[in-house]
This record gives sequence, structure tokens and C-alpha cells, in this order.
Amino acid sequence: MNEQSTDPADSELLASRNGLLSVRVCAIMLILYALYYARSLAIPVVTAVVLYLTLRPIIRHARRIGIPSAVSAAGIIVGIALTLGLGTYLVIEPAKATIAEAPQHLGVVKEKLSFITDRLKEVDKATEELAEAEEESTGGSQEEQPVPVEIKQPTWTSGWSYLSGTGNLVSFLTICIAMLYFLLANGDSLLRSIMHSLPDFTARRKLVEVIQKVQEGLGSYLAKISTINACLGLSVGIAMWGLGMPSPVLWGAMAFAFNFIPILGAIAGGAIVFVVALVSFEATYYAFLVAATFLTLTSLEGQFITPAILGRSMSMSPVLVFLSIVVWGWMWGVMGVFLSVPMLIAARMACEGYEGLGPLAMILGAEVPESKSASASGRGGSDSTADNPPAPQTYLNIVQPSVAGSENQ
Repeated sequence: MNEQSTDPADSELLASRNGLLSVRVCAIMLILYALYYARSLAIPVVTAVVLYLTLRPIIRHARRIGIPSAVSAAGIIVGIALTLGLGTYLVIEPAKATIAEAPQHLGVVKEKLSFITDRLKEVDKATEELAEAEEESTGGSQEEQPVPVEIKQPTWTSGWSYLSGTGNLVSFLTICIAMLYFLLANGDSLLRSIMHSLPDFTARRKLVEVIQKVQEGLGSYLAKISTINACLGLSVGIAMWGLGMPSPVLWGAMAFAFNFIPILGAIAGGAIVFVVALVSFEATYYAFLVAATFLTLTSLEGQFITPAILGRSMSMSPVLVFLSIVVWGWMWGVMGVFLSVPMLIAARMACEGYEGLGPLAMILGAEVPESKSASASGRGGSDSTADNPPAPQTYLNIVQPSVAGSENQ
């Protein structure tokens, strides 16, 4: 009797769990489709939000010394524009010359790599002969073939069209710069409004802690990785100059930019350097030497320098990093590739802030809080607030209306 009475309850509980899982999966798929469909708007907005969370400490520090948020935000925008303009000026002419000469050197590349392409042609020829022999053995019957139907999926190159057209590039820059300025100048007012909409103090404190954690994580990661990439770009530029490569500044800038893309950036940079060296020098082995030098520098940076500087607090699974690059690159193209790792870090930091999302944070690479869990097991729930107090200065800067009013003035 007891078993018969509990079976309907268990089946109902299982059905409710399955239904909740199905709803969550459908919601995630709909969100991803919406982000893909609205990528022309989502990409500049997400870029602006990532930059805002990274640069927000500068705005807060400027406010403490009496500089209004609007003035410091304008200064940051001008600084970013000057940096990008100077970098573009230094590499635009060598890049134009290299791209313009690429079709002329295609025959040279084929000729020097003939020892590889000839063997591949032999393999293709042998495969075709085997296929013909198999057809002859079956009698050579020709059956009516079905009409092939091709479903075109979004490719990696779809993201290039988003940034290649003049109108699209202007639209991206306009939305991103305007959104970043308003976030830097008035972002705390928006956060304050969100705080007041939450039901209680605990929810407000938790949101402040999560924002602070994401801000610190993104700021620390981007600051350290930018410094590392700048040193790598300088090292690559000096090495390419020493090896006699044309336009060493271009290859240093390429190494700096490509290294923001883990794994794939180094591979793509090594391939480009190899092809350019192949058409720039007579000896084929020298191209392998140049590519090996580039890959050695990037490997030393990726395997030793970056882990030592970032530490375990920023370590993530290479599988998840690669999957994030592929997924966001497939959805948003080139900008998705560059934004994939910062978004993965932000997601991990946000999940660490909520206990219910702790398992997901551990999957994304968070450390298991052994000391915290051990200390919490020896105390009651009344000490939970003392274990994890709110950041008082951050909370006052965002929530208190008096401070907010003085800051806006």
C-alpha cells in the first residue's frame, strides 16, 4: 500500500523536474537565437558593458578626487580613440601593402609547398581510383540520385561582413562609444535604480557583491592580459626584425591583437607569419624557422608567463575556453571571438556570487571553497552575515541617495 501511494508522488516530482529542465533548455536556446538575430545591436552593447565594468574603477577614483563622471568619461573615450588611432596609423600601410601583394605571391607559395601538395594530389588520385574500381565491381549501375538540399548555416565569415562594410563599422563604433560614455557617466545611477527596485537589503547587498566581483575579475584579467600581450608584441616585433621579416611592427601588433584569442590566435598568427616568410625568403626552411620562433614565443607566454601572472584564480578549462570561442565566433563572428573569454570570466564571477549557481561556477573553473565550507559547518546560520559582509564603500557609493546626489552634482 505504501509503495502504491508513493509511486504517483514520485512520478509527479520526476515529471515536474523534467518539465523544468525542458523549460530552461528552451529558454537558453531562445536567448541564444535572440542574441544571434540581434547581433548588430547586441555586439556593440555587450562590448560597451564589458568596457564599462573594466573602466568603472577609474571613474570612481576620479570622483573621489573631485573630477565629475562626465569629464572623466569623456577623457577615457578620447584616450581610447587616440590609442586606437595611433595603432591603426602605425600598421595600416604595411597591412595594405601585404594584402595587396598577396595574390601575386600565391604561385610562389604553391611552388615552395609543392613537396606537400604533390603528395596530397597523389592521395586524392589514389582515392579516386579506388572509388572507380568499386563502381566497376558493382556493375556500374547508375541510380537516380536525390536532389541535394543545402541548408546554409551562419559561418565565421559572416562576422567579417559586420565589420567590413563602412556603414556597419560606423554603426558599431557609434553605438559602442555612445553606450560606453553614458554608462561611464551615469552607470551608477542606473545601478542605484536597480538597487531600489530589489525587495530587501540582502538582495541589494548580494547584487553589489556580484557587480564588484565581476568588475574586479574583468579589470584584473584585461589589465594583466593587455600588459602580457604588449610585452609579447614587443618581443615578436624584435624577433621578426632580427630575422629580417618585412614590417616587423605589423607582426608585433598582430601578435598583440591575436593573443587576446587563446589557442586559436597563436595558431592563426603562426600561419600568417609562415606564409609571409615563405614569399619573402628564398629558402623554404627559413619560413619554418620564422614560424617556429613566433610559436615558441607565444607558447612560452601561454604555458608559463600567463599562468604565473594570472594565477589559479583566473584559470579556466581549455575545453570551455575553446568551446566559448567557437560558439560565440559562430554567432557573432570576429567580435564574438574577442568577447568570448571576457564573457566567460564575467559568467564565472557572477555564478560565484550566488550559492545556487555554485556548481556552475565550479564547472567554469572556480575553486572549491574548502576553508569557507569548513568554517561554516562549525557555526550556525546566524553568523552568515559576519562571514560575508558587504563591501561598505562600494555599497555606500551606489545605494545612499545623499552620496549619489552629491556625485551627480
